[in-house]
Amino acid sequence: MNLKEFLKLSEAYDPKEYAATKRDVKKLEMKCKKAEKLLADISKDFVKIHNGAPSSHTVLYNHKYKFNDLARDASVLFDSGLVFYMKTVTI
Repeated sequence: MNLKEFLKLSEAYDPKEYAATKRDVKKLEMKCKKAEKLLADISKDFVKIHNGAPSSHTVLYNHKYKFNDLARDASVLFDSGLVFYMKTVTI
């Protein structure tokens, strides 16, 4: 692909064709916050249920940290990446 074709294709791209409404972004943001809270609650419940497990029981011990990591990673993804990007391309 030469530069002329690339510029023609890039100029044909209109971000408003794919933009979401502010209401849709707000709904998605609220769902993300609910998911974050639910994942954090799941992590706390898992720790509460299996807190007495010794560190020699590697499956339970490792899953405790996997649930914590999952909740933290979802929080970072929802707060920084997805919703922030959607806010920048709203109509």
